[in-house]
Amino acid sequence: MNPKQEILKLKDGESWIWSEFDSGGAEIWLKFGVYFLFEIPQYGGDPVFADYFPKHRIDALIDKVNSWT
Repeated sequence: MNPKQEILKLKDGESWIWSEFDSGGAEIWLKFGVYFLFEIPQYGGDPVFADYFPKHRIDALIDKVNSWT
């Protein structure tokens, strides 16, 4: 799985769950050309808003998620 390719496949209004971690991960939504990033807690619970990124900053989004591991 290549996270960047998965994220780039998103269409407006769609989301993707990136669950590379033991029990946590990230939920990424695309709305109006902006990626909204939510952190999924390691031990369960509701996703928590972390940040947003314009489409051209997808690498910064990936870097942020990778910093959580």
